[in-house]
Amino acid sequence: MAKTVTVTLDGKTVQAQEGSTILDVAKREGIHIPTLCYTHLLRPLENCRLCVVAVEGEKQFKAACSTPVRDGMIIRTSGSDLAQTRKLLLELLLDTHYGDCVAPCSVTCPANVDIQGYLALLRHGEYLEAVRLIKEKIPMPATIGRVCPHPCESACRRHLVDEPVNINHCKRFLADFEIKSGVRILPQVPPDTGHHVAVVGGGPAGLSAAYYLRALGHGVTIFEAREKLGGMLRYGIPEYRLPKKILDWEIEGILSLGVHVRTGVVWGRDFTLDDLKKEGFGAIFLAIGAWASRKLGIVGEELEGVESGVDFLENIAAGRPVKVGRRVVVIGGGNVAIDAARSALRLGAEKVTILYRRSRKEMPASHEEIEAAEAEGVEIHLLAAPTRVLGDNGRAQQLEFIRMELGEPDASGRRRPVPVEGSETLLDADQVISAIGQYPVLLTPDQDPSMEKIPVTRWSTIGGDPRSMHTGAEMVFVGGDLFRGPMTVVAALADGRKAAYSLNRFFQTGRVEPEPLHFNISKGNLDQIDKEPFGVYKVIPRERMPELEVSQRVKNFVEVELGFDEAKAHREAERCLVCGCSAAFDCRLRELMNEFQVDWREQPSKKIHFQRVAAIDTHPVIALDPNKCIRCERCYVACQTFQCSDAIDFKDWPRFNAKCVSCGLCVDLCPTGALMERRQGRPVERLDWTSVPTHCIHCGYGCELDLKVKGQRLVWIADGRDTVPNRASTCRRGRFRAYDDHWRGQRATRPMVRENGELKEVSWGRAVEAAVQGLRAVAQKHGLTSVGALGSPRYTCEGLYLLQKWMRTRFGTPYVDTLGRKTAEAALRHALIPTERPSVVHPMSDLAQAQGILLIGERMEETNPVTVTAVRRSVRSGRTPLWSLGQLPESLRAMAAVDCGAQAKNWPQLLASLAMQYAEKIGEKAVDLLKETLGEEILEALRAAPLEAVEKNALEGVVRGMSAVGGVAVVLDLAALEGLSEPEIDHAIKAVQALVSIMKEHAKKDGSGLFLAAPYANAVGACLVGMNPKMLPGRVSFEDAEAVARLRELWDGASIPQCPALDVPEALQEGHFRALLLQDSALWQEGLPQVWESLSRLDFLVLQDNLLGPAAQWAHVVLPTAAFGEQEGIMINQEGRLLALHQALGRNGESLPDWDGISRLMAADGAAFPKSLDSVYQEWARLFFDGAVADWNKAAAEKQRLANLLAKA
Repeated sequence: MAKTVTVTLDGKTVQAQEGSTILDVAKREGIHIPTLCYTHLLRPLENCRLCVVAVEGEKQFKAACSTPVRDGMIIRTSGSDLAQTRKLLLELLLDTHYGDCVAPCSVTCPANVDIQGYLALLRHGEYLEAVRLIKEKIPMPATIGRVCPHPCESACRRHLVDEPVNINHCKRFLADFEIKSGVRILPQVPPDTGHHVAVVGGGPAGLSAAYYLRALGHGVTIFEAREKLGGMLRYGIPEYRLPKKILDWEIEGILSLGVHVRTGVVWGRDFTLDDLKKEGFGAIFLAIGAWASRKLGIVGEELEGVESGVDFLENIAAGRPVKVGRRVVVIGGGNVAIDAARSALRLGAEKVTILYRRSRKEMPASHEEIEAAEAEGVEIHLLAAPTRVLGDNGRAQQLEFIRMELGEPDASGRRRPVPVEGSETLLDADQVISAIGQYPVLLTPDQDPSMEKIPVTRWSTIGGDPRSMHTGAEMVFVGGDLFRGPMTVVAALADGRKAAYSLNRFFQTGRVEPEPLHFNISKGNLDQIDKEPFGVYKVIPRERMPELEVSQRVKNFVEVELGFDEAKAHREAERCLVCGCSAAFDCRLRELMNEFQVDWREQPSKKIHFQRVAAIDTHPVIALDPNKCIRCERCYVACQTFQCSDAIDFKDWPRFNAKCVSCGLCVDLCPTGALMERRQGRPVERLDWTSVPTHCIHCGYGCELDLKVKGQRLVWIADGRDTVPNRASTCRRGRFRAYDDHWRGQRATRPMVRENGELKEVSWGRAVEAAVQGLRAVAQKHGLTSVGALGSPRYTCEGLYLLQKWMRTRFGTPYVDTLGRKTAEAALRHALIPTERPSVVHPMSDLAQAQGILLIGERMEETNPVTVTAVRRSVRSGRTPLWSLGQLPESLRAMAAVDCGAQAKNWPQLLASLAMQYAEKIGEKAVDLLKETLGEEILEALRAAPLEAVEKNALEGVVRGMSAVGGVAVVLDLAALEGLSEPEIDHAIKAVQALVSIMKEHAKKDGSGLFLAAPYANAVGACLVGMNPKMLPGRVSFEDAEAVARLRELWDGASIPQCPALDVPEALQEGHFRALLLQDSALWQEGLPQVWESLSRLDFLVLQDNLLGPAAQWAHVVLPTAAFGEQEGIMINQEGRLLALHQALGRNGESLPDWDGISRLMAADGAAFPKSLDSVYQEWARLFFDGAVADWNKAAAEKQRLANLLAKA
């Protein structure tokens, strides 16, 4: 038993095992010590030193990951000195880190919308999920997609290639799709918190605050002075830019969350802030906007015909009678001025002129709006300022203006306009619209005493914190134009969200806390960034927004911009350069930067030239960006000591060599975005995902995987656990090949029937009817046994059970089979649940305890790579000898003490000879056991059959080696046995079973075990549920009359065909079959090519598949099947361990789970069919467990009993 020591950890006395590190003890005690390079999979690296702690008596801080505790040690894990040291270490790490955490467009956006993320989702067709992502930051994307000035586009790095991405119009496309889809993307409102907020003002800031407050469960009432909600969105932006039906639709969505509204109530007239407090509101958010117009300050401003742009636009929006002059002059250069000018044209003005006192470059209005106004006929006089309005009989007739020139920059950074003496000019103008700015109308303390405590700025706005939106006055928050002055809608929407967050924290803690600022490092702005890499990008024209013709639009207020169609939106989203780091959401370095509040920084100095990066970034499935590498060396050490592939060379940064097996471990361990999955030539964009656990289906091991999903899209796949079975190891097949059904080939998405020689899409009803009719026609013409089914060992137990039941009970054919059935059945019969003696099969997780390993395999690096990794890891230590009777992978050859190199066809004899030699060495009882298992005749034949000298020497070496160590793991590759006959397979498996039994029972090597390495995930499960021509479900023998009778009773008295003389593949090759239902055709093409070659000779072929592969050329009916991650179900692996599959993704098109497709065939054939998975489970309960199970989902014991069939063994 390990010795314990006593240490003091942050003032607490604790007991710890001697040899434990400080970090181990701290974790056990729930004390957080930050780490970066540490992982429990590897020896401590000490490269980052972030885990430093103070140990009494030590002059320097010690690394907690590598420092063992000792008796009496006094340890301190926190303190300002440690925090400062850790922060300094992090800042030093940044010196070798070059990249962008977040794309510059998102950083520039006032609402910090994840633009790169929603463009990625748009590219992949995840439109509603893209809307959901947008609404995490702004609740009104359809509105903002029409009116936003899109400052994000000014920061777009596509400027350095051609033109910026048309971000805003992509956003509008997504929002319009939501409206047309009939599906509202809204948050799930949690239970009421009991807190209530009064939102004063129903404009964009108030609506946004209401949306996010309700999403947090707080009660909200909006107090709005006007008749309807919307503020400037409704009363300040014309219909041709923002149709009110769009605005109303988005407001309806916000109100549907449970927001209360009081309209026609004015702050100061109908209520004060004290009134709201007395009414029970726990906080107030002020967002009344900026409705007062600034005066021109010139002679004649009081004349009739002179009015403000805000009043002019509001009267139009409210439906009041509005008259316009023949010649209208608009003063100003912002969006209000442009909107007023374009609206005047639509109301019948003959000529509209805009005067602006600065240059065109400095006009605040968006350049698109300026160009649209000019296209419609609005004249713009730049560097012109009004000096007076001249009138007749009290009405404006002319406007005098003076020319300006630009002088020195003023406080805003813009060059100050200076009058040019003597340049006065007259313009005819019977209407002058002033649009030079607005400001909020604030109450005085006489109107509301609470104003005494609320800060007011010199710009007539309410002051506050721009991050928390708190005014500093008790529970009053502020946002929108009331806080900023007249600004953008997107800034107002952001203010509402920020206020909601702060209000929520205020209710939870009593403190005002703003949204956290997440650390960001940037390559710099457009002027700073290294421009050379952008020269490699192809110039792609920016998509233009289609618009109504000028002649059509100037006569009415119909929306001018028509919106992107799907093709335009996709092309534009494809132009995104993906500037932000794809690992930003799970970057460990960034997490620590946030934890220690390291300051943002721009780091425009390139580290490694892009051409050198391109030269080494050549891995087919892993993207390498050495500029982001911080030299932690986790990837390098893990590949050496855990994966044991030696596939990474490390000098300054990692480089892959030819030994890489694409396990993906380095990607999982990389704490930055230096190593990422590559898909379709670019790093996978790890959006903020949902993680769904499941099991891999690509070999018999059944590794646990986590499917990282955004919406209905598989973003990436990670190792599921750092515990058994796979212990943080995956392989190329599980990590990257699982994408196959989603990225490779043409997905089968709709049922198809061959008509006039061509496959045509039809309904499911038509497809299953055609399938049943076709199979029936062949059966009637050629007999029942002319029909059969070949199932997939990657399909679920549920689907395979129904398939064999349908074939047996309705067609009377025994021809049901699956790949890997021969070896799986032999493994069940002789190893997993043998009748002779206890099973010696061990789970692969026990391999690490072996003191010697006997490997019998071929091509295992391809068929069972995780098993090979586990063997390498055990042998690499030098303490575990390896002996091989098969053909070793290259990575193991140099490590083997014995390398026989025998082909699989020789294994039965070799294994029996090995067992015999070992038994004879142990003694008479061991020989008797072997005789009992293999039979006297086989042993006599072995004694008479001479071995090759190489084989004889190899066996002698193995026997000597096994005798010299303790527990021996015998790893048997079932894939290599697939090419042998059934008697040969039985022979080989019985021999290894006997060998291990002798070790355990007679040599007293208790740690010995048999480890089966199967090529298919569910071959064992398929045998157990009856996808076996020679056994019935539950491995019931055809000779067991009682069991067969019971099965017939459960199957409503159906007759059960007898065991056939031939296997299905053999019968197919010999021409016995005329019709076939085939699952997962690509797997059959790979696993048994001779079956593939027989398909073209069939009279009728039903293909149940998720891919339209080459077999579709012979198919008469195609039934689309859900792919990996798109359905639930169970499989049973090589160890008899149950693998639960979980659905993470929506099914593609009209594809169905494998069991549901068979169920529909059964229904079309007039058979009783299950309507749900639970119906299948209840049938299993009666079949396998002599009774019903009330709730199968909770019946874990029953599920595992199915896995090993202990009830029948």
